[in-house]
Amino acid sequence: MSRNDRTKLYLEDLPLESVSKIFNFLENVVKNHLLNIDVFEKEIQKYTLLEQYFICHYGSIYYSKQRINSFLKSRHFNSYENEHKRLVEQNADNFIKGIEGMQKSLLKLAKNHKRKYGDFEKFNLKEGFIEERINFRLPLFFAPESAEEFEKKFVPTLANKSTSKSEFKKEVYKILKDILQPEDIELFYHNAFGYSTNPYPIMLLYIEIKNKGIFKGRMLELWTSYSDYYKYQKAKFEEHYKKYYSELGKQILNKGIKRIVTDSRGLLVNTGEIINLSEHRGKFYPKITDEEELKKFIAEKRLFNLPEITKEDLAKTLFNSFAHIREDYFEKLIENPKFSLEEHIKMVSTSLKRTKN
Repeated sequence: MSRNDRTKLYLEDLPLESVSKIFNFLENVVKNHLLNIDVFEKEIQKYTLLEQYFICHYGSIYYSKQRINSFLKSRHFNSYENEHKRLVEQNADNFIKGIEGMQKSLLKLAKNHKRKYGDFEKFNLKEGFIEERINFRLPLFFAPESAEEFEKKFVPTLANKSTSKSEFKKEVYKILKDILQPEDIELFYHNAFGYSTNPYPIMLLYIEIKNKGIFKGRMLELWTSYSDYYKYQKAKFEEHYKKYYSELGKQILNKGIKRIVTDSRGLLVNTGEIINLSEHRGKFYPKITDEEELKKFIAEKRLFNLPEITKEDLAKTLFNSFAHIREDYFEKLIENPKFSLEEHIKMVSTSLKRTKN
């Protein structure tokens, strides 16, 4: 049993005015907003950490499946349309799932604070426990591949590195499979890595880990794998477009564009056809009429470079996905209100290290 497990939180840890605020909030979120989780997450930020914990605690009780139906049949909802009642019932399930991870983090932080200081009189987070995601993903870039290049991958050479999203994803699963459940790895992958077909928004996930030391070792291993991959793909991506724009500029000058299509596999295929650049069609291309304009066009396109990625960028994605990293941040913020998120991200990145496990 941890020290925090022996610490208990009671409603009377709050001043009386806070108690009424909690239950008024819970009543308002169901009567006026029909348990809309987005409204809930926005409005709860106006409350202190301990108030937020009890809001989640009692919300998970009153709006559970066992209670929500009887609550909707009470006189409080006599004036509501049946469709509104059904919406509340549907939202209740999302509501419970949405606050589950938040409630666990709030509980840990509040218990830790009470254990250290005895009460909440010196509590410094006056604006409450406000979790905000960092709008960042680690980029996955893949240069368009020709059919010829694709075939070459099946010839064993030292140059054949992981070149597809699926291959890199397998590597992520391989590194994390012994510390995370498959569904958590899947959530983390979509939350942490940016690629053109990623349909998911960046979210605050509440993935929990059992051993921080092993976690740091695995994340360093993931960083090493990603960094090697990214440097290779970055160079390949930049070189592809430098070559592409150089050739395109020459084709525009010569008024004949090579017709290249994409096949069913997504691979580039040179048809061997030349499209004449008529005066009308030429309006859709940059103006290149002489060697000077060609040199200028190529020089501008050669400035196209992808960003450098650091271990601090990895730490940003870990902040979004793992509850304990955000909890550590808020604990430091309670002790020192001037502690910045940037400082925390730097500390997370430098803490990643190898372990014997």
